[in-house]
Amino acid sequence: MRVCLINLNFIAQDAIGQCLIHQLRFHRRRGDAVQVYTQHPPEGIPAGLGDAVQVVEPARLLARRDPFFRDADLYVYHYPGYYELLETLKTLDKGAALFYYHNVTPPALWGAVAGLEALARGQAAVRKLAPYADWIVTVSPFNAEELARDHGCPPEHIRVLPLAVPLDAFTPGPPDPALVRRYGLEGCRTILFVGRLAGNKRVDLLVEALPLVQRAIPNARLLIVGDDRSNPAFVEIAAQLRRRAKQLGVADHVIFAGRVDDLPPYYRLADVYASASLHEGFGVPLIEAMACGVPVVASRATAHPWVVGEAGLLCEPGQAEDLAEKISQVLADDRLHGELVQRGLVRVRDFSLEQFNAGWAKIVDEATAWLTARPYRPAALPSVAELEGRRALLDLPLAEEIEQLGKAADAVLQPYTVRSAAPIVGPLIAWLRRNLTSHLREPYLDPTLRRQETFNLLVVHTLRQVSRLLERGQPPASGSTDLEARLRQLEERLDSVLEYLAAQLDRAQELDDPAARAAALAALRREIDALRQAEPPST
Repeated sequence: MRVCLINLNFIAQDAIGQCLIHQLRFHRRRGDAVQVYTQHPPEGIPAGLGDAVQVVEPARLLARRDPFFRDADLYVYHYPGYYELLETLKTLDKGAALFYYHNVTPPALWGAVAGLEALARGQAAVRKLAPYADWIVTVSPFNAEELARDHGCPPEHIRVLPLAVPLDAFTPGPPDPALVRRYGLEGCRTILFVGRLAGNKRVDLLVEALPLVQRAIPNARLLIVGDDRSNPAFVEIAAQLRRRAKQLGVADHVIFAGRVDDLPPYYRLADVYASASLHEGFGVPLIEAMACGVPVVASRATAHPWVVGEAGLLCEPGQAEDLAEKISQVLADDRLHGELVQRGLVRVRDFSLEQFNAGWAKIVDEATAWLTARPYRPAALPSVAELEGRRALLDLPLAEEIEQLGKAADAVLQPYTVRSAAPIVGPLIAWLRRNLTSHLREPYLDPTLRRQETFNLLVVHTLRQVSRLLERGQPPASGSTDLEARLRQLEERLDSVLEYLAAQLDRAQELDDPAARAAALAALRREIDALRQAEPPST
């Protein structure tokens, strides 16, 4: 079996990186041929796995110039947010495709300006991309509910598979004396947080809670471990946390360790692990802490209650006072502390690597059985029954009708499908389609579709302007001439823009250098996207 694992990057220390490592090793042990495709060089992956990682330009896979990718049997697209390699999901004509959804932070909880646009795009793209997959895999029941409720994914196509923690590496043990000295934790009770400094993590609540905890536990300290500099948003939030700690008089008691490569020794420094996060698709640090024998306090939000179960204390989301009270209970009550440690060690068995491998094997076997029966994955197009069940456009208000047209304006969203379900001769038909039609698609069909898309988008753009004019109120008879003049101006503008884009497209197609042609077409597509997003002129 040929397996493709796809993600934006491959960072060994993050949750998706660990998941990729587990999947890569799983398929190698099965004897599968497996390749990991990323857009960025891998970071810190174990020795012996690097030969399976290929950093690629999306255009190479979109152009079907990679034989392994083109002819694979299983495609696993990890989704932490939108990235360009995801577009290849639309082009698959064989094999089984899995959309592996890890969650996207809601922009409203991000807590910084940097990165908001990427988050909004990441959320919007789920609904556009997930229908191209045969199954959707996600890491928690919370995510499954979100996919069905917010993104319209059919529940019967969703499989829940929790992430795994290597329990042989995350184990209880004594604190490392060198780390204790490095961070000045001698004689202190340590509250630990592990994770990137993103706004949804609400590390600010931990800072707010610290002086409240110190009323009962004066030697309490807060140790923050995680990425605080790879993203401008993290830098911004780290600065805010330092300012707030200084205002509260606990600046010397809040320790920023930054991102570290070896996490277990840091968990062993802790007397309690705390997370005030308001949005988590899973929460790997909760499992890692419990596996290291550290009791957990977490917010009663999103996936936290399911992950923690009965093994930790839950506090009310957004309330520093309740968070401080729960932390103080764990630090002050030795019996409670011990009970939570034992419950945590039992709970983490549900998130072992063995459990993950068993669940992943079940999903892969399901995909393999489906693939054997239907080697050609059908295009993700709505059925006649689904179309008939939708509300007719004519029944919608004008503005909503135009928005429906806008969603369907992209003529290239549904790619040409070369699959054939014909028995016996199906693969031959697909081969002929793939190899013969490319001579028509590249010089003729693709440019034609781009022209059609440009026309569609500009028509929708013009209709939006007309709708806004009408929303200002029905013009009196004397104003009809003014409205007609405005419409003529819009029509003339539309004609000129169409002529310009057509000329640019012809000029790009005439370029002999493939790289130059691709660059020109990419520039043209950016202009079209700009037109799509632009506000209409005041005229």
